[in-house]
Amino acid sequence: MQVRRIASYPAIALVGLVAAYLSHLLGLDAPARFLFATLVLIVSVAFALGTRLAPRTRSGRRDGGPTAHGLQAPSEPAQQTRPDAQQGPAPRELRPPDPPAPVAVPRLDDAYRTRSCATSLVCHHCDAQYPLHGETRQCEQCGKGLDVAYDYELAARLLREIPSSERPYNLWHFEELLPITESRAQAWVGWQSGYTPLIRAHRLGAELGLTNLYLKDDSSCRPSWSYKDRVVSTAVARLLEMGKSQIGCASTGNTGASLAALAAKAGVHAYVFYPQRLESMKARECAALGATVCQVDANYDELVRGCRAVAELADLEFANITLRPFYAEGAKTLAFETVQQLGWTAPDHIVVPVAGGTLASRTHKGLGELQLLGLAETDSTRIHIAQPEGSNPIATAVLAEEAEVHPVRPETAAHQLAIGAPGEGYLVVDAVRARGGTAGVATDSEIFAGINLLAATEGILTEPAGGTTIAVLEKLAAAGCFGPNDTVVAAITGNGLKTLDDHPSLPWPAKVPCEPGVMAQIIIDWDFGKARMPVPG
Repeated sequence: MQVRRIASYPAIALVGLVAAYLSHLLGLDAPARFLFATLVLIVSVAFALGTRLAPRTRSGRRDGGPTAHGLQAPSEPAQQTRPDAQQGPAPRELRPPDPPAPVAVPRLDDAYRTRSCATSLVCHHCDAQYPLHGETRQCEQCGKGLDVAYDYELAARLLREIPSSERPYNLWHFEELLPITESRAQAWVGWQSGYTPLIRAHRLGAELGLTNLYLKDDSSCRPSWSYKDRVVSTAVARLLEMGKSQIGCASTGNTGASLAALAAKAGVHAYVFYPQRLESMKARECAALGATVCQVDANYDELVRGCRAVAELADLEFANITLRPFYAEGAKTLAFETVQQLGWTAPDHIVVPVAGGTLASRTHKGLGELQLLGLAETDSTRIHIAQPEGSNPIATAVLAEEAEVHPVRPETAAHQLAIGAPGEGYLVVDAVRARGGTAGVATDSEIFAGINLLAATEGILTEPAGGTTIAVLEKLAAAGCFGPNDTVVAAITGNGLKTLDDHPSLPWPAKVPCEPGVMAQIIIDWDFGKARMPVPG
């Protein structure tokens, strides 16, 4: 142990003078005086040394001593840090804490309370309200889904207290507008999710005639390279608030991969149910991450109905079914980030792919919240949706100007979007109409052409859902839906590296002799007559 200071030199000198004076009064001879003074000095230094070495608490009191009230104070806990902070290898015995008990009545002065301003659950259709941390999974009056309500006056005040530059650049940047109230649950997920790049797409824009085109690139979202990391993070955090250790999902691909990764991080077990047609690479990814994978002989819509029954029979929470109000709120963060990354100026248009409807409907909600809180003018932003031709019930309703979404039997290569009976389809129809947007559909061949176009112009390899967005973006641009100087944002929601098995292979010269002349001829034979796309200035 390091001793910073034992005693000051003046104090030692003073003790020596006192010892000499006392030896004179006692009439001791010279040798005796020396021994007496030496003894006094040794005792003094030893006392000082022992006092300085006694450990102190951070309050300044010596361990083992009494408090001001004569009672022994408990030892103080070590300073808490975020569990995934970069601090080197953790001790072998360090494990995540047990999931916290449910929070009954959240209060801002609770020791583990986040800054969330969520207050209750409310029905999308009839506005019936339910407790935020209750057991209600859908409206008991009309059977529709539930949304999260917030105290927006409180949110406005809390958002002003901490400037954006001092907030974490991840999913929890706008924690006041997310429904997780327990910080110990929040601490385990979402810290590497969100705040994906907003990329200026110069070359793709030049191809489409758009001067201000941006890509919100969630193909780089962590940990599973898809937008689903946003929604699954809030669902897993809610599970931890409930004190449970198992979670399931019905998935067309990305939800399962995200759940497997985030559940592993949070120390809970994931059950991923896939329909008959699945993307095998994503299923293998889930298994590698420790999830239990089950492929069911059904399409996705039939699978969801089965999982809803399993949730009741097995008392198992499903991220995108029983926890859906909390799951869906994570999607708003894409809208929050986009507006902030544009300097708090909302884009004129946002184009998003649609399957179940969560991203489009919550983008609408998120933009509305920014307007309500005075953070940005977003009322004029239009939302346009993209669906594959073989699974387009919401796009069909929008284009036909119908209020009801009619189910279809999905048949498309874009498996991520193959949901024929979207439960929140009516919310998407309302969102698109309220914002003056429209819809577009793309064939499978157009989808893969969109993938190739994005890759060739911007160096981003996306999956068929992203290809659907690009294909519809191209159609909307050709139809004159965008003004010449409009700011357009296209959402790229997943990474193409995980769907290469489904992507038609492009040919290349093979078994070419390793001879310079032959290799050079390949270059000469290459089609240099193709139009060169302009390089951004």
